[in-house]
Amino acid sequence: KVLITGIGSYTGSISKTYLIGKVSISKIKNRVYSGKSKKPVVTVKFNGKTMKKGVSYKLTYKNNKKTGLAGLIVTGAGKYSGTKSFTFKIVPKTPKVSIKSRKAKTLYVKYKKVAGASGYQISYAAYKKKGKYKYKNIDTKKLSYTIKKLKRGTKYRVKIRAYKTINKKRYYGSYNKAKIVKTK
Repeated sequence: KVLITGIGSYTGSISKTYLIGKVSISKIKNRVYSGKSKKPVVTVKFNGKTMKKGVSYKLTYKNNKKTGLAGLIVTGAGKYSGTKSFTFKIVPKTPKVSIKSRKAKTLYVKYKKVAGASGYQISYAAYKKKGKYKYKNIDTKKLSYTIKKLKRGTKYRVKIRAYKTINKKRYYGSYNKAKIVKTK
């Protein structure tokens, strides 16, 4: 509460009440790139009370169309003022992939280009060794990769996902369902 009282040649007083409190927002999950603006639905709370959009606050989105970091600004409305900024990630789609064993002890992985991806990560493991994946990161110029030095006649689980690099940090999309392929 603030009380303003006139001094000198000014008389009278006025009292105003304003709120000081903690603003929280529901966690914003990663969004998958679609070429369209992403506007996640969020819940805004002030001192534990759920606020009404358009009445108590408004939302502004920034950089929310391309892969990368997007911004969300919550601005107070009505009797609420101030702003608070949040970020969320727009990650690349899951690439379509085909896997074949063309030569002995190798697997040939071919995948479709994904819009907004900086690169791809291929993960592979012998089918019987769950959780023992090996990883290979590949830049966007290549749309295929040959996994070499594998065991002959062995089943492997192979999966791939795209990523976006921002400030030297990779933000990964989802893996495709692991494909099981046997080497020659």
